Amino acid sequence: MYATTVPRIVLTILVLLLVSFPGSSEAFLYHATRKAIAKRILMRGVNPAKFSAKARFGKGLYLSRKPSTALSEKGRNSAVIRMRGSAYVKKRAIDLRKPTRGRLRSLLGKKIDLRGATRKNVIGPKIGRKLGRIAGKKGTAIQYRSVRNGGTNVFVPKSLFTRKPGVIRPTKMPR
Repeated sequence: MYATTVPRIVLTILVLLLVSFPGSSEAFLYHATRKAIAKRILMRGVNPAKFSAKARFGKGLYLSRKPSTALSEKGRNSAVIRMRGSAYVKKRAIDLRKPTRGRLRSLLGKKIDLRGATRKNVIGPKIGRKLGRIAGKKGTAIQYRSVRNGGTNVFVPKSLFTRKPGVIRPTKMPR
């Protein structure tokens, strides 16, 4: 009896450990930018004053789940920075990878015209900026579908980034 119980317990513990610790790609987020700016971000950290208001969701930090998605969004000649995302971003992100009318209505309200808001599960810029403002007020990030290759991107609003500066930390530039 003892000889069969011990391997079962060891096997159960191994399975629990494998399930509880996701792969390394899940723990990191990636940001693509020019090489000089990437070096500055690694040395000094992310500067919220440099966020662009013309981006899809407004001012904030745009990240990808995979380095290939980050490069496809910015361009092949860009440098990629690996950043460590906190559990706060992972748990409190609004999932808009497959936006439905009902989900958008629950976030935006009933009076907003949703004609042309999404195409092929990609959110347009007009609705995107409204969603970015809502995410900033709620203190949440937004997960959304990439326009370029269908991967997953994450938007961290400027207000969340300034309230909780350690929510995203640059670690290194992978090759």
